[in-house]
Formats: sequence, structure tokens, C-alpha cells
Amino acid sequence: MKEIDPTRSLQAVRSQARAALTTLGRPVGAIHLLAVLFAIGLTAYLAIEPTQDWMLLMLAGLAALGTDRIIRAHQWVRRQRLDDMALQLILPALFTLSMGLFLADIADGFWTLAAGPLAGLPFWAIVYSEYASVDRRMPQYQPARLVLNVATYVTAFLFFATIYDFDLGLLSTAFAAGIVSLLLTIEVLREEALDVFHTLPCALAISLVLAEGAWALHFLPLEAGIAAVSLLLAFYLTTGLMHNHLANRLDLRTTGEFTGIAVIGLAIVTLSQAFI
Repeated sequence: MKEIDPTRSLQAVRSQARAALTTLGRPVGAIHLLAVLFAIGLTAYLAIEPTQDWMLLMLAGLAALGTDRIIRAHQWVRRQRLDDMALQLILPALFTLSMGLFLADIADGFWTLAAGPLAGLPFWAIVYSEYASVDRRMPQYQPARLVLNVATYVTAFLFFATIYDFDLGLLSTAFAAGIVSLLLTIEVLREEALDVFHTLPCALAISLVLAEGAWALHFLPLEAGIAAVSLLLAFYLTTGLMHNHLANRLDLRTTGEFTGIAVIGLAIVTLSQAFI
């Protein structure tokens, strides 16, 4: 029988732990820097009058490029295809755009200066979670996926609210809702480790449903906020069902849970419209 040397075993465990900590520690400084640049850029965008839309577009590009560089520092990233990596750049860029447009519409006075640094905190969490979700074997994978899913739905709501606040026409509203849903659905579904060619058809189907939903809501006497929540509930229901279908977890119970939450949310929205 082969003897086990406790000293060597302990050293091996320590070496593996150091390697894991090193892997996680390398990008932290870069994530801090990117979050600071995000906060500064967003503050400048909100403070400068008249609003310079090109600044927000450049900031979204910086968010995507910065996230790309951070993810490439991961020791397992070489095992992924280029299109798989590209999927992880969608949420940071869309969060930047949605947050900038949303804050530009509501922030005023002191909040114009405070909103940028405050928004840097969830942005940091998103970028770190994108890095931590590269490999399923990392202990941070499940918490990172939870953060990304929550951030995806928050970003969806911000976009939907902004779309209605801008009072776009019927075709523009439906098109914008469809495009936003398409891109954010890709972020939700990529958890199942599908490449872009398998993810895209599913995301397209959901985007068509959301575009049709935005088209139908146009003819209902709903306030902008309630219409945005209604679209968010539809997005939650469709992406939740599709995600579980791809994971082979979709059954009657799961379908009932997602449908029940969506129906309860819709009932609350309807009552709010009627009595508030």
C-alpha cells in the first residue's frame, strides 16, 4: 500500500489554495480601476450640459473592452471560443447604457454628482461576477451567476422604463424592446454553456415575444412605469422558462412557479393602475 505523506499533502493543498487566490486576485486591481473610470465617466456624462450622447457610447465601449481584458486574464479563458467570450461583454455594456440614460432622465442637482460613484458599485459587482463565472468549478460561480441574473433583470427594467419615458413611436418602442430583450436573453441563457449559434435562436424567439408585447401594451391606457414593469414580467417569465428548458429542468411545477410569480406581479400592476 502506498503511504501518504501528510506534510506533502498539506503542501499540495496550500499550493492549490495559493494558486486559486492568485487567480482571483490578479484582476481585482483592474476591476477597481475600471469601476473608478466608469464612475468618473458617468458623472461627467450626467454633469455636462447639454448631454453628450457620444460620451455614454464611449463609456459603454470602455466597459466592454475593459471587461474583455479582465476576462482574458483568467487562467481558463483559453479554453473558450471567441464568440463565447463575447457573450460576457453584453451585460457590462448594456448596464452602462441603461444606467446612463435612466439617470440622465431622473438625476438632478446633487444627485447628478452622487449618481456616478453610486452606480460604480453595481458595475464593479457585474464585472467581477463576469470574471468569476468563467469557470463552473470556481466556488464563486453560483453567487456570481445570481448577481448577473439580478443585474440582467435590473438592466432590462431600466431600458424598458427609458424606452417609455422617451415616448417613442409604436414601431420604435417595439423594435427597442425586442433588441434589448435579445441581448439580455443571451446573458441569461449563456449559463447553460451554449455557444452563440445555439443561444441566438432561443434569444430571437424571446425577443419577438417581447416586441409583440410592447406593441400590444401601446394600445392599453398604461402609465410608463407600469408598462415597463409589465414588459419586465414578460421578460422574466419567458427567459425563466427557456432557461429551465435548456437545462432539462422544465416541468409542471417549475412552469407553475414562474407563471404564478408573473401573474401575481401582473395583478399588482393592474391594481396599482386602478387604485393609485
